[in-house]
Amino acid sequence: MLQSMTGYGSSTQSSQNYSVTIELKSLNSKYLELVMKLPKVYVKYEHKLRNILSKRLGRGKVLVLLNVDVLNPDKQPIKINRALIKGYLTEFKSVANELGMKEDISLEFLLGLPEVIPTESENEDPEEWELIEKALAEAIERMIESRVEEGKSLSADLDNRVKGIRTELEIIKDLAPKRMEIIRERLEKSLDEIRSKVTDLDKNRFEQELIFYLEKQDINEEIVRLTQHLNFFEEMQALNKSNGKKLQFISQEMGREINTIGSKANNADLQRHVVRMKDELEKIKEQVLNAV
Repeated sequence: MLQSMTGYGSSTQSSQNYSVTIELKSLNSKYLELVMKLPKVYVKYEHKLRNILSKRLGRGKVLVLLNVDVLNPDKQPIKINRALIKGYLTEFKSVANELGMKEDISLEFLLGLPEVIPTESENEDPEEWELIEKALAEAIERMIESRVEEGKSLSADLDNRVKGIRTELEIIKDLAPKRMEIIRERLEKSLDEIRSKVTDLDKNRFEQELIFYLEKQDINEEIVRLTQHLNFFEEMQALNKSNGKKLQFISQEMGREINTIGSKANNADLQRHVVRMKDELEKIKEQVLNAV
């Protein structure tokens, strides 16, 4: 089933010690692009989070927001860097003496200085990671559900666009024989004029050139190939797996056949239908850019 690249999912998992919330927001992107917004203390989990997300999500620019509330104070021990405080204090006193200033340094001020109370720990708490993993799994499922829901309307629009191309192609099929007949009649008229003026005409060579010209004007092969591409496009849409990239490639092939039909047309009625097919195809190309 086709999935849109835009989606949202969130989850909160709690225990006596922690409350973990994860939010996922997805936008369009050519590849999978993970933007992690993690508190400094949880950067240690980034690699694990990336691995899980990479396995579950196809592509898109995904913003990952993680918030952890520590409910149990025992799980958040405070470690003061005493040596660093002493170093700060020594430097402050030295500067104050040099400038002839009064020393007025409070403990509260010292505790607020960078790295005095480290917030980052390399030690992982299994309970904390278990909650993060559960929240991430549920957030992913909810985001995929929202992607699938948006993908339904996307798929419905693509179905209509493909039907539009098929309708125009059927009309072109009906016009093609009449068009070739007009080309033959025009050529025969021109041939009669040439024969009346040229006496040493190489008939065999001329007939070969004529056949070659008529073959170049024939659009039956392009019609057959375009029909095959349309069928393949619908097959890819119907699969359980979302195939945005394949749909892009198929739409490019469709464009080549439509352009070739247009370049061979030499017929105002036929050209109008080619233009309508191009219009539908452009809308298809815009839409498949939104698909995973």
